[in-house]
Amino acid sequence: MRILLIFATGFFCAGGAWAQALSPMKGDVTTYTDRFALNLKAYNPYATAQRFTVRILNEDRGPARGVTATTPVIVVPPGEAAGFYVWGESPGDRRILVCLMSDYFATGEGAKMRGEVCGKYNITCR
Repeated sequence: MRILLIFATGFFCAGGAWAQALSPMKGDVTTYTDRFALNLKAYNPYATAQRFTVRILNEDRGPARGVTATTPVIVVPPGEAAGFYVWGESPGDRRILVCLMSDYFATGEGAKMRGEVCGKYNITCR
């Protein structure tokens, strides 16, 4: 009976998971100055528009200083992708996390759960 339960659970959970995505999820950036820039895309696989909040963190998950996104909030149409830029100063090598968190619209519509996806980026100064 236990084996049947494990098999049934695996069978029903084997489908693809639908969730917001960030592309690329990780990257290495080499810069020859003390500044860098990333071109990222937020994907929305859902049937309704979604609102995402962009958070930029250091490798200890604290706020990253000297790093900015083009917009702190992105609204992505259903089944579409929206591009945005992250840029900042990097006097030395550093790692940052760029996170997208699903959020509600002012009308209360939108995300039913607060999901978050983060990408890790290594910035190297030469």
